[in-house]
Amino acid sequence: MASKRTTKRGTVLKALPKRVQRVQAEAEKALNQGYKATLNLLPPGPRKAVRELGSQLDDAATKLRANGRKVLHTVERRGEAVADRVEKVVTDAEKRGERAVRRFERESAKWLEAFESGARRALRAVVDQLDLASAHDVAQLSRRVGALERKRPTRKRAA
Repeated sequence: MASKRTTKRGTVLKALPKRVQRVQAEAEKALNQGYKATLNLLPPGPRKAVRELGSQLDDAATKLRANGRKVLHTVERRGEAVADRVEKVVTDAEKRGERAVRRFERESAKWLEAFESGARRALRAVVDQLDLASAHDVAQLSRRVGALERKRPTRKRAA
């Protein structure tokens, strides 16, 4: 049932602009007929004055419409200019942000490198004081022991 209501409403709403136009046209026609009938009731002098006043009103309305179009055009142009400025400000802000991020990354990398090199120096000093063998020293010792074991006579050779 709800779909029937929406369908009827939709049909009525679609037909509404046509009905409004028709009513508006009939109202304008009735107003024009009333205006002409009223003018015919007036004597010739006042009738001419009313027609001139109507003509002046039409001219003023035409000028107002033209001025309105000019103002609208100016407002649209200025709106576009403002939108362009806003867009430029946004892109500039984005670029500044990207530069700031890159600068921060460079500075943080420098600080991290300085911290790591300081830590390496401190650790190296501690290791040197402990007199511990390095991986290189252990590898050399392992090769030397291997060479000595190969030179040492085994039991079979001794027998």
